[in-house]
Formats: sequence, structure tokens, C-alpha cells
Amino acid sequence: MMNFVEKTKGILNENAAVLYGIFGIISDSGFFPTRKLLNEFLLKGNDPCDQDERMDHWKPFELKTKEYSEIKNWWIGLYPNAVESDLEQKSWEDWVQIIIDLE
Repeated sequence: MMNFVEKTKGILNENAAVLYGIFGIISDSGFFPTRKLLNEFLLKGNDPCDQDERMDHWKPFELKTKEYSEIKNWWIGLYPNAVESDLEQKSWEDWVQIIIDLE
């Protein structure tokens, strides 16, 4: 059985560290996506912002409520000013655009 919490931590850590990874931008934004939005990202199997393919692709998956809570708490432990918000957006792409525009 796959441990999706640890898998997600690995994806977000790698993504935050890679050039042009969206979670590098998110880490500076003060926001964290809702479970619905994060699951949209995880279901893609890659980061569309990683156009140079510096990151490995992953098998698409989604987090259950408890798993998401663990990830959100872990992220906020790393970035204490982060707050969960959908930023009044309904899709991952729209949410990411708001985050990028904040830069």
C-alpha cells in the first residue's frame, strides 16, 4: 500500500527546490491550496510549470481528508505564515495564476 503522505511530501519538497517548480513560488506566497486544488495538481502526475522536466513524473493519485490534513500541517510547520485558501478559485490552473501574479 502506497503511503501517499510521504509521497506527497517528497513531491512538494522536490518541486519547491527545482528551478521553476510551482511549490517554490507557493512557499513564498503565504498560501496553501485546499485539498481539492492540491488533488488536481497530484492527479496531473507532473508539474506543468516544470517545462524543462527537471522533476520526475509520478503516478497520479489523490489525498483523502486525513492525508491532506497531515500534508497541510507539515507544510505550515515549514512555512508558518502559510494559510489554506482557495483564493476564490475553482481550478488548480486559476489558483496557480493568482499565486504567480502575487510575485
